Amino acid sequence: MTAACIIREARTSDLDALAGLLGLLFALEADFAACATDTQRQKRGLTLLLQGRQRLVLVADADGLVVGMATAQVGVSTAEGGPALLVEDVVVRPESRGQGIGRALLKRIEAWGADLGATRLQLLADKDNAPAFDFYRACGFHTTNLVCLRRTLP
Repeated sequence: MTAACIIREARTSDLDALAGLLGLLFALEADFAACATDTQRQKRGLTLLLQGRQRLVLVADADGLVVGMATAQVGVSTAEGGPALLVEDVVVRPESRGQGIGRALLKRIEAWGADLGATRLQLLADKDNAPAFDFYRACGFHTTNLVCLRRTLP
């Protein structure tokens, strides 16, 4: 990671930059490609995350420029009898990749989860995004036998 890059909690003043990063991420994900340019929807979701107690929005800040982000939310695992974290929205600007920023974001989420007593991090990745799978495997994640199912509510 570049020396000038710090990982910090997001602020409402970061919303435009975060929505821009989400646009990059969603453009890669077939399930969310239609949402890639809906910055108002993204800002609504980010605002909810910023207001929540057991939610975390992190940014990678390089001299005042937001170059990466990741979010996490606490859920409860009945299988493990305790908190588990759902990690989402891990994205680093293309020109800033390969510098350890994504790994630093995940390490900060892991530390936050450990402080809360979480026993597991879980995330979803687009099945066609091979670089993301390579990155997550390098960070210690592995695939499971579970398959994500989705249904949109009216």
